[in-house]
Amino acid sequence: MNVQHTPFTHYAILIGINAYQDKALKGCVRDVQAIKGYLESVLDPLHLQIFTATESADPESSSPIKDSMIWPTYDNVTSAFDTIISLAKPGDFVYIHYSGHGTRAFSNKSTGDLALVLLNEGKEVQYLWGPRLAFSLEAMVNKGLVLTLVLDCCFSASVYRRDDPIICFLPYHAEIGSRYLLDPEISLRDETCYPASRDACMRPNWLIDPDGYAILVACDSHKEAIELKADGQSHGALSYFLLKTLKEREGLTKKHKDIYDHLRAAFQKSTLPQNPALYGNKGQGFFGHANAEITVETVLIVVKQDGSLELLAGQAHGVSDNDQFALCPLASAKCDPRSQGDSVFARVVHARAFTAELKRLDETTLNPKTGWLATALTRSSVQRSLIRINIGLLHQNEWRTALKQRSLGFYIDMDKPPYLFYIILNSNKEYEILNEFDQKILNLPIISQDRMDISDVCNIIEHLIRYNLVKDLANKVPVDPFQESFEVHIISSGELFDPGRVVEVEQDDETKFTLELQAANKGNNDLYVYIYNLSPC
Repeated sequence: MNVQHTPFTHYAILIGINAYQDKALKGCVRDVQAIKGYLESVLDPLHLQIFTATESADPESSSPIKDSMIWPTYDNVTSAFDTIISLAKPGDFVYIHYSGHGTRAFSNKSTGDLALVLLNEGKEVQYLWGPRLAFSLEAMVNKGLVLTLVLDCCFSASVYRRDDPIICFLPYHAEIGSRYLLDPEISLRDETCYPASRDACMRPNWLIDPDGYAILVACDSHKEAIELKADGQSHGALSYFLLKTLKEREGLTKKHKDIYDHLRAAFQKSTLPQNPALYGNKGQGFFGHANAEITVETVLIVVKQDGSLELLAGQAHGVSDNDQFALCPLASAKCDPRSQGDSVFARVVHARAFTAELKRLDETTLNPKTGWLATALTRSSVQRSLIRINIGLLHQNEWRTALKQRSLGFYIDMDKPPYLFYIILNSNKEYEILNEFDQKILNLPIISQDRMDISDVCNIIEHLIRYNLVKDLANKVPVDPFQESFEVHIISSGELFDPGRVVEVEQDDETKFTLELQAANKGNNDLYVYIYNLSPC
């Protein structure tokens, strides 16, 4: 195929390595070959480069089986990056999939430097350091390419203490690292890119801006990525469930968040001690233009081994006992929660902190499966928040419909119980949202009647209600040893704020970052910090 004259819009680099001298893997090559077959079956034209190393059948041989031109060597892989940077045009799609070992070198940085374990002429390993990888990825993003990177490996320090052949990690060897030093220009650049925070090595500063990229990793840097057995063969867990999801969901045009949610459900059902992590633009199409069919908010369900249904949302997400949901397969045209034909209806019988137990309300022949979508029909936590609508607003029926679709309680300028928000139209033909004291809520966007419709206003209302729900979240049964095991503070302009204090933040073009969240683990167990993203979208 003549590369120079083919109008490629999709570029893929697949890397699978079984043939490690120390801790050889079994499923990596099989996984990327299966992904290659799938991509070639659904995309034409496709510029695809694959680099694999299969373990030799000769136990005395230290070299992998394959033509050296497609060995997953450092030179071949970085050259493939350069080829895409040279050929691809702004707006083209790039998919990079790595299945093999990861490693981690501990230096004067608190968390160490992460690297992919490639080969050198098929005989020894050579590290592709995180800064060198980020250097190429950044060049792709800067050129306007839409990038998806999948890393089916792990970098967990905890695996230093284990010798498990199914874990995709190799201990770092300083001798190997010293043979292939990082380019001084990239190394210097890296010193200024990495923030001094835990796991900073996973996310250099250029990755904080999510436009144009998404990175899916087998697990966070404190967990372990493993190989599993399926159909009698070994597979990387992330690669296996990802390909299964892409095939079943026609997922190349699905949003990253949708793919990720299905992966989480699959891992949870499998009971594997591993959870994938997603960084970057969750609304970006996986490997193509995003399909925006589903506009209502949905949550995934898991069918547990005993046949019971579990919702992947709980009290922390505003789910309460007796809330009702419509369950439907992703393949349904628009997952219409009111569609009798494609939906199963269920009620929450036990809302836990992060998940909820569901019970079916009907006896249809449909059997929900893991990965089905749940759409809320009633939400007690939201319905308790009454919305008052000014009687002078036009299109009253549309307001009623839009608020009911969001399970929001409302009334129209009548003598009713106290309300949480009041919607009016001012003299400038702009919608205003007032609080329970009839005071204008600050820091909201200008809601022009000409530019924003009723649905947009209701989305803002729903966002404000969720903000209040999250703000009021509290541990109702605090345990002193747990409370004493950590400290959390916000630091603004050098001042330390304890929980319960209001922080006033000023931000301008010169002062981009004015807040710092400081969490300290004072105990002996691992703790995980969850930060709610309450952005309007």
